[in-house]
Amino acid sequence: MSIGKFIEQTYEKDIRSHQVLDPEAATFKPFPQALPNPLQKALGKGGIEELYEHQVEAFDHIFHDRNTVLVTRTASGKTLSFFLPILSRYMEENFSVLLLYPTKALSRDQEGSLGRLLEATVQRSKMGTFDGDTPREERTRLSGQADFVITNPDMLHNGILPNHQRRWRSFLSRLKYIVVDEVHTYRGSFGSHVSNVFRRLLRICEFHGSSPTIVCSSATSGNPREHVEGLFHRSFELVDKDGSPRPQRNLYFINPPLVKSAGDALYRKGTSSVSIRLIREAAKQGIRCICFCRARQEVERLHRAVLDRHPDLRDKVKPYRGGLLPSERRQLERDLFDGHICCIITTNALELGIDVGGLDLCILSGHPGSLSAFWQQAGRVGRGNREATVVFIAKDSPVDQYLVHHPEFVSQTPIERAWINGDNPYILLQHLPCAAHEHPLRPTEPLLEGMAFEEGVEVLKGDGTLVTYGDSLRYALKDYPAKGVNLRGMTDYNVEIYCGTEVIGELDPIGARGTLYKDAIYQHLGQRYMSMELDLEKKLCRVERVNVDYWTEAVWESRVEITEVDEERKEHGHSLQFGAIHCNQQPKLYKKIRERSLENIGYGPITLDPFEYDTTGMCIRISVDWQVAMKKLDLRYIAAGVHGLSTLLKLVAPSVCMGDRGDLETDVSLASFEGGEWNTALFLFDSIAGGVGYGEKVYELLPEVWKLCLQILEECECDAGCPACVPTMPPGVDDADLAQLLIESNASVECSKSLLTHLLYGKTVPPDIRTFELRLPPTVEAEKEDPERIKTRQRLQRANRMLKKNREREH
Repeated sequence: MSIGKFIEQTYEKDIRSHQVLDPEAATFKPFPQALPNPLQKALGKGGIEELYEHQVEAFDHIFHDRNTVLVTRTASGKTLSFFLPILSRYMEENFSVLLLYPTKALSRDQEGSLGRLLEATVQRSKMGTFDGDTPREERTRLSGQADFVITNPDMLHNGILPNHQRRWRSFLSRLKYIVVDEVHTYRGSFGSHVSNVFRRLLRICEFHGSSPTIVCSSATSGNPREHVEGLFHRSFELVDKDGSPRPQRNLYFINPPLVKSAGDALYRKGTSSVSIRLIREAAKQGIRCICFCRARQEVERLHRAVLDRHPDLRDKVKPYRGGLLPSERRQLERDLFDGHICCIITTNALELGIDVGGLDLCILSGHPGSLSAFWQQAGRVGRGNREATVVFIAKDSPVDQYLVHHPEFVSQTPIERAWINGDNPYILLQHLPCAAHEHPLRPTEPLLEGMAFEEGVEVLKGDGTLVTYGDSLRYALKDYPAKGVNLRGMTDYNVEIYCGTEVIGELDPIGARGTLYKDAIYQHLGQRYMSMELDLEKKLCRVERVNVDYWTEAVWESRVEITEVDEERKEHGHSLQFGAIHCNQQPKLYKKIRERSLENIGYGPITLDPFEYDTTGMCIRISVDWQVAMKKLDLRYIAAGVHGLSTLLKLVAPSVCMGDRGDLETDVSLASFEGGEWNTALFLFDSIAGGVGYGEKVYELLPEVWKLCLQILEECECDAGCPACVPTMPPGVDDADLAQLLIESNASVECSKSLLTHLLYGKTVPPDIRTFELRLPPTVEAEKEDPERIKTRQRLQRANRMLKKNREREH
C-alpha cells in the first residue's frame, strides 16, 4: 500500500484538506562553451548531460565575475549552479574561494559535495572546513594551504578577520569568490551583524589587494535582491527563473480528533497520535521520512514513543536536534545520507538545504512559525522525479487550527520579506572596534560612512577605545574586541552535560535554566537522565541515567519594567514612554507529565537565579477613559484589546524597524483599578541585551504603526482572527474567563480595533462582539484501545486462569 493510500484510509475522518501540487517539467540548456571537458566528463559520469536553464544563466553571470543572487526552490541544483563556474575559472587560474553556510551541518554536507567535484578536477587537499569543531592542526593547514575554505559568519568574525595579517594573508590576497548559501537566514539583528562582518571582510580584502565576486543563493525569500544588496552594499544580478523539474506533491492537512476524557471533558489529541503511527508505517515500508518538531524535548519524546514496544525500529528511526555532540551529529548525518537511517525526527536543525538523500515523506508536527520555514521543511522531500508527500498535523493552538481549516493560506500567501539594517548605530558601534583592530580606520571608509559611522567613531574616541594613529584611528585597548560581539544572541558559551565522566551533550545557559534544573528529566538519543546538579558558573551539569515514565516541563515567569525614561509623551490619554527596560525571566516550578496519558502527576520548585538583562524599549500605559468604557461593557474587553495589540505589534514592528520577529519581544501587564489609577501597560522591547534600537525606531513612528495595525485588521477577511492579523486567542492569555470569551467570539479582533481607534483618534468605539456557536460533532468516538494492550491483557488473563487451576489442584 502506498503511503498516500495509508494516510487516506487511516486518517480519513481527520483529513481536512488534500492538495495535489502538479508536477512541472524541467527546462534544459546545453553545457556552456566555457565549461571545461574534465567537468563535463565528471557530470556525465553522474548522469548529467545538460544543465537546467537557471544553472546556465547563473554560470554566465558568475563566470564573468558579476555579483549574483540565485533564488530557486529546494533541490533545484543551486550548489552546482555556483560550483561549476567557479571550478571552471579555478582550473585556469590560482585563486581562493570562501564559502559561508549558516550551520555546521550544512557546511559539513557541502564539504562532501564540493569534494566530489574537486576529485574530478583538482586536489581535494586544497579544501576544508574551518569551524568550532576543526582541530588546531587542521586550522593551521587550512589557513596556509587551502584554496577552498568552508566556514560560517561566526568563525569569519572571531577567527579569520582578527588574524588576517598573521595566518590568512595569502588566502585573502587571492580571494576571488565569496559564496553565501541560505542567504535568507541572515535577517533581523543577526543579519545586521553579518552585514557588518561582510563590510569588514571586503575592507580587509581591499587592504590585501583582492576584490572578490559575491554569489548568494536561497530557496525562500520574499525580497532577494533588496535583501542581498543591503547585506553586502553592492548591486546584484538576480536569477529566479527556475528550470528544475518539480514532481507531484501531495499535501495533507490533518487535524487530530476531539475525544472525551474520563470526566467527559472534550480535548483534542496531540500531533503524536498521528505521527507515531505514520512514522512506524513509513519505517515498515522502507519509505524514507523526516519529521519536524518545534522543540528538542518534543523530538526525544516522539522518538521514544515510536520505539515503544517496537525495538526493531531502533536502528531505523533516530532523533536529531541541537545539543548533540559534534561526533553524534556527524554520524547521524552520514547514516541518513547513506540510507542506514529510514526516518529522522528533528528540530529545524535539518531545515536548511543539507542533502539528506532521497526523502519521500515529510511530517510537520505543528506549524514551524513562518511560511518560509514551512516551505523549507516541506522542500526536504520530492527531489528529482520522486513523488513526495507532505503531512501537516495541527496542534491545538489558534494558528495551527486556522491553517488546518484554511489551507489556502499556506499556498497563496507570499513568503515573508527579510529585513536588515547594517547601519543600525548600536550594531555598527560593536563592529567599529573590530574593524579598527583589524586595520586602522582611515579618514574616509567607503564601506563605513554616514552619520552612524561618524557618531560611533566620536563615542569610541571619547572613551579611549580608538586613538589617533597618524591620520587614522587604531584600537587602543588590550583585549580582543571580536570576543565581546555575539552575532546570534546574548550568550556565547554552552553548558556541558556530564554523565559520569562522559560529556553527552551541551546547551546554552538560557535553555539550561528551563531544561537542566535539579530533578529535571533530560532526554538524549532515546535515553532518560535526571539532572543532579546544574552549576551555571562552572558551565556544567551532572546527570544520571534513570528509568521513569514521565517528563518534566518548566513554568516560566517574566517581569518587565521600565527603569529609566528617556522620552515621554501623551496621546489621547495614553502615556507613551521610551527608555531602559529591565527583563527578569525565571523558571519558578516544574511539572511532571506522565507519558501517554499526559496527566500532571506532580510539581517541584526550581531554585535557580533568574536570567536578567537590560535592554531598551517602550511602555504604553493605556488610557483610563478607554479602560473605564470597556469595564462598563465587560472587564475582559480590556485584556482582549491589550493582548491583541501586543500580538499585532510583534507582527508589524519588524517591517518598521528593519528587524526580525525574534529581535523584538512584547509583554502585557494587566492591573486592576486601584487608587484612582489604572496601571495596565504594554511593553515592546529589544530581545538583545543592551538593545539595538528597534524599540526606539518603533516608538518614533508610533502613529504610522497604529495605522498599519488598524489597516491590517480592517482588510483581513477572517471572521474572528487568523495568523495574518490577530489569532483568536493571542499568546500569553492565562485567564480561563478571558480565554472562553476569545475562543467563542470575535473579541480578539474587535477589542484590538477599539483600542487602536482610541490610540489614533481618541474615540471610544464599543467593540461589536459576536458570539459563535461552538459546533461539535453529534457523537464523539472513544479512543480505540491499543491492540497490543488488548493482546497482552488476554494473555495475562489466560495465565491467571492457569495459575488458579494450579492453586486449586490437590496434591
